[in-house]
Amino acid sequence: MSQNLKNHRKYYPLHHFIFYPIMLILLVLSLFEFWDNAVDERGVSLIWLMVSAVIISIIILSFMLRQHYALGLQDRLIINEFKFRYFAFTGNRLESLPYQFSDSQIFALRFSEDEDLIELINKTIENDWSSSKIKQNIKNWKADNRRI
Repeated sequence: MSQNLKNHRKYYPLHHFIFYPIMLILLVLSLFEFWDNAVDERGVSLIWLMVSAVIISIIILSFMLRQHYALGLQDRLIINEFKFRYFAFTGNRLESLPYQFSDSQIFALRFSEDEDLIELINKTIENDWSSSKIKQNIKNWKADNRRI
């Protein structure tokens, strides 16, 4: 399948479609038990409140840990890969340009095929395009199917 603006997001099925739904179901059940026992049994209600807090903590921590290190490393790789691409086309370092690209602009530009890249870079410099504007102006998408 070719990649474009509408389908370039990536999901990790184990987390997005199994782990998180199960955790959300457990959270809803524990909160239901908390409210169900709140009036009659105060001690049991507090236990269910603590179970809910633990489940919320697990959800937040799992999301943060899953994303943090992988995305940080991926960002560094994308930036260096983009700098190399620019150097390969122009013979100049990206850092030598008077315009300094933001990380999000570089992340958007990486989706451009080689034949369109320099034109898109020049238009971004001229118009100070945001990452979403860059993505909207990509004519030929270069798929990035190995993203985290």
